[in-house]
Formats: sequence, C-alpha cells, structure tokens
Amino acid sequence: MTASGEPLADARRRPRPRVALRGQLLHGIHRESVDVVVRNLTDGGAKVRLVATNGARIAPPLILRIASVDRPCVLAWRAGDEVGLKFAQAPA
Repeated sequence: MTASGEPLADARRRPRPRVALRGQLLHGIHRESVDVVVRNLTDGGAKVRLVATNGARIAPPLILRIASVDRPCVLAWRAGDEVGLKFAQAPA
C-alpha cells in the first residue's frame, strides 16, 4: 500500500495465475525428487512450495515435472519452503 492507502502497482511483466497443482522437482545429477505444490505458473516460470523440505538442498540441474511433462528450469530464488523457478528457453 502507498501512503495514500492505494495498493502498489504490480511491476511484473506477466500476471501470475494462481494454481494448486501437484508435481515433482527433479534435481541434481541423480535426479532426486522432491514433491511440490505449484502455486503459480506462467510460460516463463513457476512458484512452487516444497511439500517436505527436510533441509533438502536443491542442486542443479532442475526439472519441474507436472502431469508427466518435464520442464527444465533454473532456481531464481528461495524463501523457506517456497522456490521460484525460471523455465529454460526452448531451442528455436
């Protein structure tokens, strides 16, 4: 909120549709998996909540698997049990 009580403008380039999808985050060279809930999803990336972190260290390479579809991605940020992912660009 601004000082006048108005909400701040959303500076994001794309709106973030909220979803609640189950998925897996495959990580590391051995493709270990962590169950996740996808909280928002766009063509460019996703915000996911790690279901059981147990102090899990998320190491590249990363793949987000939703409904048997694998999306290569990179870690953009991490805050507690939430992770921001940026999808790798598809080859032209």
